Amino acid sequence: MSRMSAVVRGSFMGVLAAFAFTGAARADVDERIKPLLEEMTRFIAEPEPVFLRQRIEVAVNAQKQQEQLQEVWLQDLEHLRMERSDETVVVVTPEDIKMYIGPPRVLVHIPQATLEGLGEQRDEALQALGISRPADTVRVMVEGAEHLAVTGEDTIAEEACWVVTVGEPLFPHFRKSLSSIPEDFSLKTILLAIGRETGVSRSTFFEFTGPAQLEIGITVEEIAEDVEIADDLFTFEAPDDALVLTWTLDKTPEQMRKERDEAIANRMK
Repeated sequence: MSRMSAVVRGSFMGVLAAFAFTGAARADVDERIKPLLEEMTRFIAEPEPVFLRQRIEVAVNAQKQQEQLQEVWLQDLEHLRMERSDETVVVVTPEDIKMYIGPPRVLVHIPQATLEGLGEQRDEALQALGISRPADTVRVMVEGAEHLAVTGEDTIAEEACWVVTVGEPLFPHFRKSLSSIPEDFSLKTILLAIGRETGVSRSTFFEFTGPAQLEIGITVEEIAEDVEIADDLFTFEAPDDALVLTWTLDKTPEQMRKERDEAIANRMK
């Protein structure tokens, strides 16, 4: 697998939770952003089941390299399922987390004992594998709202939106969530398109500089709130020929990520 192919794959692996924010207005931020903050705060306080369909596009040096469709089911802050058209599946529950990477058929399993053993380092450790819980991103955005600036207007899915530029003080959180992208790529720009009436994020755009110009665009094509989600969506059994990698507490997040990436590379040969 070539380096650029690995970068493109890493781009998709790093956007597992960069989806629509669906919850307290503050006096120190732009009035136009307050509906977004209200939606985010509500999301944390009273999470409702939500379904999202997204389109993810990755471009290198302004040339589109790949496009994927992604569907997300969010039952509450602790139950999430994501499926992508490349057969990648991620299931998050309080009991465990499973990340299945499609064509190479590699399953990363994080059992409950590891989740509990990580303690306060859990969220940061999960980010090393590109897994960021929705509530974590929401809290970062709410707490750092003074670093959000309206810089334009756009229309996404027939909805009038404000274009919001995310300030550099918030970059570290997003960069950790995009940890599958090599470290020699530096995050340069994050843009959000926020519905002017709904406060819902309709698209997210990331731009990186480095060995090449890398761009990742995520557009929400469909969103359905307060939907019924079957319990069996939060279970997953990998194919019999899948390579299962179990994260135990004797492995650091960096070691687990390296083991996963090497397994993917070897099975893609």
